[in-house]
Amino acid sequence: MKNILLVATQDYDGAGEAILKLAKILSTNNNVALLVKVKTKADKFIYEYNYSRYQIYKKKITDKYRSLVNKNSDFDDNYSFFATDEDKKNVDAGKIVKIIGFVPDIIFNGWSSDFMNSTDFLNLQLYTNAKVFNVTLDMNHFTGGCHYAWDCTKYKDGCDNGCPALLSNKDKSVALRNFNKKIENVRKGDFKIIAASGWTLKQARESKIYKNQEIIHNINSLIDTDIMNDNCRNIAKQIFGLDNDCFYILTGCKDATQLRKGFNYLVEGLNLLSQKIEKNQSKKIKIILVTDKKDSSSFDLIPFEKQYVSFIKDYRLLSLLYQAADLYVNTSIEDSGPMMVSEALACGTPVVGFDMGVVNNMVVNNYNGYKARLKDSFDLANGIQEILNLNAKEYLVYSKNSVLSVENYSSFEYGKSVIDQIID
Repeated sequence: MKNILLVATQDYDGAGEAILKLAKILSTNNNVALLVKVKTKADKFIYEYNYSRYQIYKKKITDKYRSLVNKNSDFDDNYSFFATDEDKKNVDAGKIVKIIGFVPDIIFNGWSSDFMNSTDFLNLQLYTNAKVFNVTLDMNHFTGGCHYAWDCTKYKDGCDNGCPALLSNKDKSVALRNFNKKIENVRKGDFKIIAASGWTLKQARESKIYKNQEIIHNINSLIDTDIMNDNCRNIAKQIFGLDNDCFYILTGCKDATQLRKGFNYLVEGLNLLSQKIEKNQSKKIKIILVTDKKDSSSFDLIPFEKQYVSFIKDYRLLSLLYQAADLYVNTSIEDSGPMMVSEALACGTPVVGFDMGVVNNMVVNNYNGYKARLKDSFDLANGIQEILNLNAKEYLVYSKNSVLSVENYSSFEYGKSVIDQIID
């Protein structure tokens, strides 16, 4: 049995949920604590870092100053450049040990922006002598501060003053300083990287910080198949009052207005599809969009009947919605996930998406969906049409293969087998 500490900024949303799932897997055979900045769940192993009154006051002043600086610094929001000071000490290592009640042997760092940085983790590693593993829920662990690098490849050789995420001349050195501090901390603390998708596995192997790591394990999107499964596919449409004779395409994300989610390609791809198929087939296609934020002007251009659903937080209800859908389409063009791809597959719903994020290694052509060429709307339309044209017997095979792909490469059981190799 190991003493294991996991760290995340919060215990909710995609990144927080991913580390929470990892904590649950590890808690079966180990002493586990999940430390967060913001706790919303009742799990006893989740601990919130309590700041002193002085720290809270100091943080308010710092955040106010930072917001004023950032307001004039012209960060490109598409890169999600959150980490502006990798040198700063944000937490106290001794206090962390007191809060969780034990000295960890192993530390897993997920998405900890605006909470802890690589300097904090080095201080914690020096205090506890624990092994530190960074989990690639995005790219931040091996960049100068961005969470999504887009076409920038500077993380492969070392970020410099030409960072495209930093638009103001006075900020051009931030990425370089951050990167140099990260690589220094990683080497001092002998940090290791763990991939959370085939895509981030490829990026980590190419990165200057981790390219010399001999083995980089991939845990994929961890899916609880006790909840996300295909057990109710035969009645799921009925539960939502959907027509059994229609073909329902499910798509969505929390914020569909984000450029990296690629919903303009979805609109374009669906319009191309409408031109490729017969009118009687077109009438049977219906789009279900799950999101908290949508670009109405763009989605109004979708040529099929549409239904909007607010982002679903109840996983059992979400599982039923996946099962009610005939296809899940993911159009992310810059992503480390999303979790919805593996969730849909777990529920027996084939997936069509661009070769990006978890689609890269979880979706297989002629097996459980269609992996379209990145940013190619025509190929996306081809993939949707391929699933649309499957007969009942062929579709059932795709559906069963979808479930198998998660059981074999993305389930809790799979994750446990990989993690056991890492911590053994």
